[in-house]
Amino acid sequence: MRNNRWRRWGLTLCLLISLAGCSQKAPEEANEGTVISSYSSDDYQTLLPHELSEGRYWRGNTNSRFDLMQMPKELIELSKQYFPVKDNYLQAGQILEYEDIQELQRYESSDHSYGLNPSGNFEISDAIVLERPYIVYGLVEVDFIAKEDQKTLNGIAVGILMNSSVTSGDSTVQIPKDKLYTYASTVGRKLERYLRNKAEVDADLPIYITFYSSNSTSSSVPGSFIGQGLFTSRSGQFTAIDEQWVLIPSDQATALDGVLSSQFSTVKAGVKDFMPENVNLIGKARYTNDAADYLKLTVTVQAKSYTEIYSLMQLLNELSVNFSSTDMELIIEIKQLEETVMILHREKGTMKTTVLDIS
Repeated sequence: MRNNRWRRWGLTLCLLISLAGCSQKAPEEANEGTVISSYSSDDYQTLLPHELSEGRYWRGNTNSRFDLMQMPKELIELSKQYFPVKDNYLQAGQILEYEDIQELQRYESSDHSYGLNPSGNFEISDAIVLERPYIVYGLVEVDFIAKEDQKTLNGIAVGILMNSSVTSGDSTVQIPKDKLYTYASTVGRKLERYLRNKAEVDADLPIYITFYSSNSTSSSVPGSFIGQGLFTSRSGQFTAIDEQWVLIPSDQATALDGVLSSQFSTVKAGVKDFMPENVNLIGKARYTNDAADYLKLTVTVQAKSYTEIYSLMQLLNELSVNFSSTDMELIIEIKQLEETVMILHREKGTMKTTVLDIS
């Protein structure tokens, strides 16, 4: 029983690392540390010993429950446009220490000039003015180490996490995205100046800064990135990112993308015909520039036997062709009693699917 349990956890760990599979390649020796081979040529290699980030010990007040995994995951993906996988190793942030993050998340004042939260009122509109809202609640840093020389830092990526809604009196106020982006652009430049003052950061080091707008605790979808900028020698500028997550089915999803909503309805009807009771299907999609590039469906069942789950995944594999766009990644998971037991994965650019049974 114990061996089976460890085998199951091993499979689960492989799945969490990569839906594409778990590499069996042994770590390779590099100039200084040991290189951990990536499970995909499109992803960064990392190094041993693993250097922990002091930022992991500090989290500010947040409304979101999705940030811990989703935001850093996307930050790393966005960083690939400036720090190529072929030239860099990935490392947990080492520049911002515990005290730095605490200082940066303070309210700006004469004693805390680098505080990223507003010193005074924050105007939403002529009718709505917030008194010292707590907007910036977290910072996530990842570093990029040169493959040619592990002693060389090639760049830094930092994500600024922001609350998109704040409490004012007895009510919750939503901060419009354009207001949040404008504010983030100001504090983003302050953060860049702060980083330049660190001993490890020289004037020419590329610093990539992003803005992440979180959703409230009650939201069923993650927040989104709303801006980015690459800075070298204090030159650079921020640009907006058009990204949003939507729940399917919903009125928002239908209005945004009627085709995908219709495809979802077709799949849902097929599942209902197969197992009419004790089954629920829900999805969440990420849109970048109004085009879906990621879709995850969760099918929750109370099956009476393994065969029912096995057959259901076979059906879902067939029904997945209804999602005809190859411009998005597709994931379908089956949950039995809140535990994931099977996962279907389809990468961008192909209609080929992979199914993993982790029951």
